[in-house]
Amino acid sequence: MCIDLNSLRPGKGEGLHIMRVLICDDHPIVASAIGMTLECAFDAQVQVVNTCAAALEEARVAGPFDLLMLDLHIPGEDPAGNLRAARAACPDTPIVVFSGSEDPAYLRLALELDINGFLPKSSRPEVLEAALRLVMAGGRYLPDAVRALALADTLGPVPPAPESAETAPALQAVLSLGSELTERQHEVLQLLATGAANKQIARALGISPYTVKAHVAQVLLVLGATNRTQAVDFARRQGLI
Repeated sequence: MCIDLNSLRPGKGEGLHIMRVLICDDHPIVASAIGMTLECAFDAQVQVVNTCAAALEEARVAGPFDLLMLDLHIPGEDPAGNLRAARAACPDTPIVVFSGSEDPAYLRLALELDINGFLPKSSRPEVLEAALRLVMAGGRYLPDAVRALALADTLGPVPPAPESAETAPALQAVLSLGSELTERQHEVLQLLATGAANKQIARALGISPYTVKAHVAQVLLVLGATNRTQAVDFARRQGLI
């Protein structure tokens, strides 16, 4: 069982909320495959357009949507301009970018614009589903290339315990990272500390191993760790677990 979508919907007395997704992609086959995954996994209502301009107009006329999925490279369009326009037009909508390339310039721009997910078009359907579940639960999904860029801008090595007032601000910045973890990610971190493997964590939390993998990637990103052991050591030293 994956994340309960009922937690994202109103109660019975408030009427059922149908998840609405807008996909912008100029490749009908790709858009169709992503749409089918969303319809099956989320019982979502999916709408597809093939230009960013059409997506922005649809968001203006028929929005807000619960999720916007944007192809980063549409022929004849400016990827950076599309990213900026999409975020400006949909400031409160989770945006997931998917692309056939991982150009560092666009990856970094996606991070700067607080894009909620970056999915290579080569991603398997189960990875796509797990990534979108993470995003809809309030997390962020980033592949290794994007995570590496993010980590390059973090605090670097974990600082030692402060011995003077000069080190306190740096430590405070590190401690604030823990607040960026969702409740589910804190649960995953706790289980990582026991040495549990992804399949064991999945069974314990009632979610899929692919969802666990997405949560672990987010934990590593937030804590500025390069592996599970480092993340657990960091969390213990900073009192996060």
